[in-house]
Amino acid sequence: MDSFDDDDFDFGELSDEEREEVERELKEQDERVNKHPLMLQAQEILQIVDALLASTDSETIEMYGGTLRESTMMLVVKLSSALRADSYVICMQSAAIIRDHAEYLRLSNHMLSDSEAFDEKYITMFREEMEKFRELFKTWAIEIRDKENDFEDEWGLFLK
Repeated sequence: MDSFDDDDFDFGELSDEEREEVERELKEQDERVNKHPLMLQAQEILQIVDALLASTDSETIEMYGGTLRESTMMLVVKLSSALRADSYVICMQSAAIIRDHAEYLRLSNHMLSDSEAFDEKYITMFREEMEKFRELFKTWAIEIRDKENDFEDEWGLFLK
């Protein structure tokens, strides 16, 4: 087996043409990710969580705000990385994390309703948007399963 040799790779700077091509590809990728229906839905949920938290007192925000905001941000961040990845395993890893945080958010509706500290209209909107997210997620999961499994998961968790 050959060993890695620095001389096998050109680490020189990119030409102006190459740099422009990379920048164009990254811009196209950003546009594709930001227009994906699941990403749009995740951003909608983030706005609703912000409005939900703004509608209550600081004590309640201290109690619930951190975990609600953290889970909502994880939807956006993990979704962004998964939508950029071509790897089945990376997408599945991110999808599992997204699902965990989305399910926490979805089930938190009961806690929010019981606390009586939040505006009910935001709780209702939040519940409806989480259901939309879940449906879009299921469609996206089919897209992931259609990806070529080009990498062996060393842990054996994400197999087709």
